[in-house]
Amino acid sequence: MKVLCVLNPSSGHGLTIQRWPEVVALLKSFSIEHELLSATDVPIDIQVARRLEQGGIGEFQAVAGIGGDGTQSAVINGMMAYRSAHPDAELPPYCFVPMGVGNDIAKSFGFASRSDFFVDDLRRAVSTIAHGADYWLDLGVINGRYFADALTIGLDSAILKGRNRRKRLVENIPMLRWIAGSPVLYVFTWAMGFRFWREPSVNAEVRIDDAVWYSGPILNLVINNTRIYAGEFDFCPGAFSNDGLLDLILFTTGHIDYLSRYLLSLRYHPRSIRKMANYLSSASTHAQGRHIVVSLSKVEAAQLDGEEIPSSDKFDILVIPRAIHIKIPAEP
Repeated sequence: MKVLCVLNPSSGHGLTIQRWPEVVALLKSFSIEHELLSATDVPIDIQVARRLEQGGIGEFQAVAGIGGDGTQSAVINGMMAYRSAHPDAELPPYCFVPMGVGNDIAKSFGFASRSDFFVDDLRRAVSTIAHGADYWLDLGVINGRYFADALTIGLDSAILKGRNRRKRLVENIPMLRWIAGSPVLYVFTWAMGFRFWREPSVNAEVRIDDAVWYSGPILNLVINNTRIYAGEFDFCPGAFSNDGLLDLILFTTGHIDYLSRYLLSLRYHPRSIRKMANYLSSASTHAQGRHIVVSLSKVEAAQLDGEEIPSSDKFDILVIPRAIHIKIPAEP
């Protein structure tokens, strides 16, 4: 078989490009031919759409994204752009080789990228290209852009925006450049945001499937497609990514409710503890829907699959059921 590999050289703060030779060796061990896309001067989604146009959809038996959530999202958007131009085309299955920091999408399906004395998750990810099980993944869409993981509006997005702003500053200071590629900067930005939190100053109306579900103050809203969020949190243990529904997790007010929801939802906790978050938090609410419209009293920051998108005071989100064929681990 032949696979189109799409690699983001900057993913994982450079770790992805360093580990590419390991991926190549594993591909050879499974008798998988490959072609690599890794340009830095053309957006990933455009690279993918152009290459599929040039060679025809039948040239590759799979497409593999090598990087973090941003890379996976960009490759999927490129594939969906090709399908929009060719509605009758059958896309090859999409495969994950996670190399990023959060890897939310991949973790939701049991992937990881650890490879050391004890485990070899990288081999497991590459073996899934050839031997994985078939799964049809829903996708969310907003303004023509698809997301596999989550769309977030409010506090979490404001923290990401602040982290990215500080990252651009420290990258220009040689002695501090290492901070830009570490979790330290994100933790610092989060702590600063926590220190200066106030009660929410924005009101929202959230409509689900043409009915008003919530109206009032809003601190944070997470609209999940896959289960794992922010690398380590599982807000919806009973959710599925092929049920034709998006999951909404709403935080309305308060330090304690926000923190308790996150602490209870750590993915390492037993399932019964993670489910407690839905019952014990007085200021966070869970719902599901196919069409979600969020109208805000003022412009708020937002992110999609871990990447900033333009701030707005209105977000109109749809789910596309079983939008893309993916491969997930099948080996024991």
